[in-house]
Amino acid sequence: MTSNVLSWKQIADSSFESTDIILKTATDGTTWVAVGYGGKLATSTNPTGTWTQRTSGFSSSYPIIALATDNTTWVIVGAAGKISTATDPTGTWTAGTSGFGADNIYAITTDGTTWVIAGGNGKIATATDPAGTWTMGISGFGTGIIYDVTTDGTTWVINGEGGKLFTATDPTGTWTERTSSFDTTQINFIVTDGTTWLAGGSIGKIATTTDPTGTWTQGSSGFGTSHISGIAINDNGTTWVIGGGNGKLATATNPSGTWTLRTSSFESDDQIMSIATSNITYVAVGYNGKMATNEDVKGSFPLFLPNL
Repeated sequence: MTSNVLSWKQIADSSFESTDIILKTATDGTTWVAVGYGGKLATSTNPTGTWTQRTSGFSSSYPIIALATDNTTWVIVGAAGKISTATDPTGTWTAGTSGFGADNIYAITTDGTTWVIAGGNGKIATATDPAGTWTMGISGFGTGIIYDVTTDGTTWVINGEGGKLFTATDPTGTWTERTSSFDTTQINFIVTDGTTWLAGGSIGKIATTTDPTGTWTQGSSGFGTSHISGIAINDNGTTWVIGGGNGKLATATNPSGTWTLRTSSFESDDQIMSIATSNITYVAVGYNGKMATNEDVKGSFPLFLPNL
């Protein structure tokens, strides 16, 4: 079964206000979670239907910037180093201590054993239990912001301000700077299907590689100068989707090849901030409390963020 990513429609009941910014969405294949400004968090088991606001434990002054799950534990992270965990995202979230102090956490991921968070002032930390102790590391970013952290289970990649990109085989150890091909343009996310890696950033830049420690090749996203801020790959790796500024959304079957712009159902003054996928279902979220899904639904690395 393949997904129709040619046509998208707005989800009527997102549970977010029209003044909200939804920063991130993710799914474990059963439950979908969306988070954003005002410490807001919503869940759904049918993302094309009703979303329900939950109590995140973040105050309205602290945006939730990113989230991740290993299918057992969910973790949300955000402004001023805040971090909380839950085994059921519809239930109670328990605050933890990240070690980031006043710096924002922009990214979180896990390989199922090690968890990594990264963010402001080049800070990075690791844990084997995200509800427990986080150990600060040295990223090599200096005072730059790390916007995303990604792994294929063997290589870990961090990226962010100034077109910087670093890799490591052990995220608790040494990070090595690589040449990203972005010059000084901010890299907002990197994602991989296990074979190909795709990086996207400001002013519509994208690059691909099969080895993140080696050469990254610039491509053409079709976004012009619009920022790229979200991406998803479907479960069988056949369809890649990017979204971003001016409500733009594009798809490709080969991320190093041709990207085709689609009608996203977001307005030109919207920004798509994140895209998640499960099987053939895609959900895109962004400005003005908006959510959209691909039309034939049968039932997502990183971010270009507003000033926080």
